Amino acid sequence: MVLKDAQSSGYINELRSLYEAAFPEDEKKDFNYMLGLRDEGKLEMLAIDDDGEFAGLIINLLSDSNTVLLDYFAVSPDKRSSGIGGRALKLLLDRITGKKLIFEIEMQDDNALNAEDRRRRKSFYLKNGIKETGVFVNVYNTDFELLTNDGKLSYEDYISALKNSMGDRVDRILKPRKLF
Repeated sequence: MVLKDAQSSGYINELRSLYEAAFPEDEKKDFNYMLGLRDEGKLEMLAIDDDGEFAGLIINLLSDSNTVLLDYFAVSPDKRSSGIGGRALKLLLDRITGKKLIFEIEMQDDNALNAEDRRRRKSFYLKNGIKETGVFVNVYNTDFELLTNDGKLSYEDYISALKNSMGDRVDRILKPRKLF
């Protein structure tokens, strides 16, 4: 398995289809907007290639600092529960060695319609070495917990990483605010 640039590898259409299907409407950025960020060098779209087949996507916001925000991560439905997600995450962590990787996961809520999915996602990340930071935010009118590869992050560092990649569009599009 390898991570490949989605455009140059010819996987951009598969990536877009999975992106559109895998994430809630209210948590998605306009795809053309993301292509613009990519063209500015502020975002990367990676395809997970498993033996020559598209197996998933990783979309990262790139900060001017040594910080990467994992914006979207999904495994193709027909490839789930096969260990691809864990292997892809390891490849990503190896790829960004020496940088902080920020993860936004939906906050745990036993009353949420997708409560079991939320538990499973958090468990997946923790099992794969990602750590809690104790920072909680609201973005896109959704409550998220922030995780990192080293467990260290402040709200200010998170906002700085967002603004380094998205500029003043952060407040207009994401409308972030700290919880608790």
